[in-house]
Amino acid sequence: MKNLITAAFAFKEGYMTSIQLNKTADDATKEMYLKNIFVSLSSAKLKNPDDDVILSINCDLSPEWKDRFSKAHVGIRVMEFTDFVLPETFQWSLAFFKLNVLSKWVSENEYERILLTDADTYSNLSCEDLWKEADRGLVLYPLGHTYSHSDRDIIRRDFERLYPKEAAVLPITHYGGEFVCGNVKFLSRYVASMKECFEKIKEDGFNVEKLIGDESLLSICAALLYKEIPVICATPYIFRFWTEDFYLVSTVTQSNPVSIWHLPAEKDKGFIRMYKYFVKHGSYPDVETAARYFGIVKCKRPFNLITLSNKINGKLNSWKKKK
Repeated sequence: MKNLITAAFAFKEGYMTSIQLNKTADDATKEMYLKNIFVSLSSAKLKNPDDDVILSINCDLSPEWKDRFSKAHVGIRVMEFTDFVLPETFQWSLAFFKLNVLSKWVSENEYERILLTDADTYSNLSCEDLWKEADRGLVLYPLGHTYSHSDRDIIRRDFERLYPKEAAVLPITHYGGEFVCGNVKFLSRYVASMKECFEKIKEDGFNVEKLIGDESLLSICAALLYKEIPVICATPYIFRFWTEDFYLVSTVTQSNPVSIWHLPAEKDKGFIRMYKYFVKHGSYPDVETAARYFGIVKCKRPFNLITLSNKINGKLNSWKKKK
């Protein structure tokens, strides 16, 4: 059995696409997202040539786009959006297509291990080590948010509303929706739990936080299954970069490299630059150039006067000894 790397893309006219972009789904936005997802999946295929890499989408593509994905050895699978469907009034409703996609791939039992990623990710290394982790538990990405952080607070409040008894004793970790990995055995149980949770939400008339996203179900069900399935921290394999006002600098591009970069603020900038580069060269640039294209700078220690003085004295002492 093979490994699968897939990214999900749902398009519905008039629905919100991304809070970062603050846009509704239209033809221009769809085209931009397809360029994002092309970079995401073609870079994954280049780094993982022996794995199947497939775009999971809910609508048909133009012959031109089909040809581009085919030439990059990326498959396309059209899937109906029938599970985990939220009302249009929820801002992250289209993001739940990821859970719909995961459910359908798991039920078919065609692949031994599955990695589900976001459209705005870029592969820097292979997933060879990740697949070994996937046989030992769910590999999820903890975002490191405190108990009262606004994003985690949304998830925690819904956990307390939906499962008051469990929420009273179980900790809740905020896991990112850009990365879900595991073998089919673990993912099958995980998906079943998320379906149960979603049905609970549906039966209650969607009486949940208006900003509920797929991350809520991912986080709540990981907490509920803590006795059944180990959760492995995905931080050695993925890092979420913010490249605008909220800017994170890290060593994970080179010194301590991760396989996948998640770049939510680069949908209409860095990914478009990378797409144009691929069209021109048929490949992607070296790590340093790729980082620059995405607005990532090297992690450098700022020098204050004391540090600078110490460095100068060290150089002088070294020079005196040589003399």
